[in-house]
Amino acid sequence: MNQLQDNVAELMADTNERIGKTRRPLFRIYEIHSAIRSGNYPNCTKLAELLCVQRKTIQRDITFMRDELNLPVKYEDALHGFYYESDVSDFPVFQITAEELAGLFLARTAMDSVRGTALAEVMQKTFAKLTKGMQGKIQFAWNDLDVAFSRKAVEQHPRDIKLFGVIAESILNQLVTTFYYRKLGAEHAESRQVQPLHLGEVEGGWYLIGMDIARGALRTFALPRITRFKVTTKQFERPSNFAGNEHLKQSFGIWSVAGDYSRQVVRVELKNYAARLAQERRWHPTQEVSALNAKGSRVEIRFEVGRLEEVLRWVLSFGSQAKVLGPPELVKMVRDEVEAMRA
Repeated sequence: MNQLQDNVAELMADTNERIGKTRRPLFRIYEIHSAIRSGNYPNCTKLAELLCVQRKTIQRDITFMRDELNLPVKYEDALHGFYYESDVSDFPVFQITAEELAGLFLARTAMDSVRGTALAEVMQKTFAKLTKGMQGKIQFAWNDLDVAFSRKAVEQHPRDIKLFGVIAESILNQLVTTFYYRKLGAEHAESRQVQPLHLGEVEGGWYLIGMDIARGALRTFALPRITRFKVTTKQFERPSNFAGNEHLKQSFGIWSVAGDYSRQVVRVELKNYAARLAQERRWHPTQEVSALNAKGSRVEIRFEVGRLEEVLRWVLSFGSQAKVLGPPELVKMVRDEVEAMRA
């Protein structure tokens, strides 16, 4: 088994066999890290009691954290406990290969079969620990496990699974990448040089968000349309003001406007079944729903987006149950599309 599989096996075994047995090393280190970050100055004796191990075991773990993980652990004589002498916002990422990241991606999909069971809760906690250092860089939908319902996921092509691992590795190592990308509607693929920043899942599809060096702006790339992907040895500085999840909030789906985009307020009247769905679902973070009658069979839904192409698709999916109230550009887009369909 590779290192990632070993860690998963250890954490799973720890959760299932915790009573009367020693905590697993990776679990102990995370617990020690959390205790030190709490600011309560824990010492070896207290940590050993907490984790049901010998003081020597805690001493070895502390040494490993300081020497191998480069955590700024110090001992305060006056308070008889450990502390961090500088800020530690995230736990260090264990070295992980592209193959292991692809395996992690597949494992997430495999968890659909155990959703709603006790095992699902165990696995959720396990993966939360394994991916803690990846937060903000690779966006897994782990929270799907919080509900006991089946999920019809889009099947991933084996090539995309392998590519996922390579891209994820380049994001974590902050290495410039090159590839060819074919935009929707384009006849030929174009060469791109990109600083990869985030991998996100939207409606079952996986997308890379990165800084396109030639264009000097953020761009979004669908994994199935990326070819000849290569990772260079050139490192880049990750922008401190970039957050992948915040970037995705700018759009209705995946398309967004780079830079200081102009917000557009979308207003759509929905009726009958569409009105009921609007009161049950949240399609966008800025969504607001107002009832237009006492029965709730007519509602107005509002949200703000930077682009309208994906909103058009969403409106058309409701057919005659939807009427666009604004903005005028969206009204025209719907009218033109309906006329084209009629023709």
